[in-house]
Amino acid sequence: MIKFFRKIRYDLMEKNKTGKYLKYAIGEIILVVIGILIALQINNWNEKRKTTEIRNNYYQQVLKDLKKDSIYINRIIINLDSSLSKYQSYLEKLPKAEDINDFVLLFGSLDWTFEYITFNTNTLESLISTGDIKLMPDNIRNGLLDLRTTQNEINKVAIGNNEVFLRESQKAIGLGPINFALNINSKLSNQLIRKEDIVSAINMINGTFQLKVFTEKYLLAEMDKLLDSSKDLSELINEELNK
Repeated sequence: MIKFFRKIRYDLMEKNKTGKYLKYAIGEIILVVIGILIALQINNWNEKRKTTEIRNNYYQQVLKDLKKDSIYINRIIINLDSSLSKYQSYLEKLPKAEDINDFVLLFGSLDWTFEYITFNTNTLESLISTGDIKLMPDNIRNGLLDLRTTQNEINKVAIGNNEVFLRESQKAIGLGPINFALNINSKLSNQLIRKEDIVSAINMINGTFQLKVFTEKYLLAEMDKLLDSSKDLSELINEELNK
């Protein structure tokens, strides 16, 4: 093709047809420019297609993470409700406790477990670390970043408060209440357990459970917010996928 155009130029020059040559040269330039524009358009189209594929793959992964987290969060909410319900029952029975033994029995009815929260953040962290988060529309990108901020705050509060609860409750139990649950000879038990230690343990346990209940109520409220945020994000992403 190049040789063909070159031959035409030579023929026009040899025949001294300058006007026709200039028109031809301009036409050839226009054709070259059009060809370049078409090539650029095709390249842009291919890049856009690749970007769309990458973004849609991220969308699918985020949707899977949100679905898993929603199931996980609902399970946590059930556990939190159960723990708070047990504490409420404890408070209702507390006025009837007349001695230390009554307190020890009531402590056994409380939920001593706690939640260490672990969200599915692999896709979101990958989006941020690779910079591909910029591929997302503003509303989805901001929603994902807000979600990450909330998740990090929940983890920070839960880990900090749970570690305090674990440490202080272990101290309280070590003061003597655990001996009530063990099969220890009564004579030996009287030597191991001092009344003042049990009183200290009871006060310490009451204090640590106040922290635990505060944490659980906080988590319960935040989990409800996360469910709403996850639902809104999922709807936005599905709208983008269906365009």
